[in-house]
Amino acid sequence: MIKRTLSRFHVYLLWALVSVFLWSYVFSFLTDTGPQKKLSLYVSTEQVQDVELAAQLEEGGLPDGIRMIKVHPFSYAMFSDRDLLSADLYVVKASEAEGWHDSFRPLPDGLAGDLDLGDGVCGIRVYDAERGVGAFDELIGYSAPGAAGEDYYLFFGAESQHTEEDDGAALWLAQRFLEGSH
Repeated sequence: MIKRTLSRFHVYLLWALVSVFLWSYVFSFLTDTGPQKKLSLYVSTEQVQDVELAAQLEEGGLPDGIRMIKVHPFSYAMFSDRDLLSADLYVVKASEAEGWHDSFRPLPDGLAGDLDLGDGVCGIRVYDAERGVGAFDELIGYSAPGAAGEDYYLFFGAESQHTEEDDGAALWLAQRFLEGSH
């Protein structure tokens, strides 16, 4: 009996993996929504408590037509960059900002930028490395232990479906995020 079971172990393992992938897809399908009904924020650090940050940003309600906020580190888009490139907001290190220039759009009226990348694209400082404080710094690990810190900036996504011309929800999320600044 044991010998027969062990000889078919690979089949059982394959079925277990298929089951995990199937149920992961079902769970994702049931708990996610399309980009037109969610706001997305990508953070250029591995040390982000994404679920907790999304929950704090959702506190007090969401704009009309928005069902959820999703926060992800950049590594979340390891297999597909479609979601990353269509994000509503980005929080990026100063040293990486220029490399993402094409993914950013100019700031909406009424917001002033601290880092000018040219072509009207500016970022708002959300983490001051010199002082060691920033927006939601208890949930975002802006600086790795023992590493030299650098400033982080908030940018608006060029491919966002929530611009001021549309529903303005990206601006709402940016203001909510900036309220977490010290």
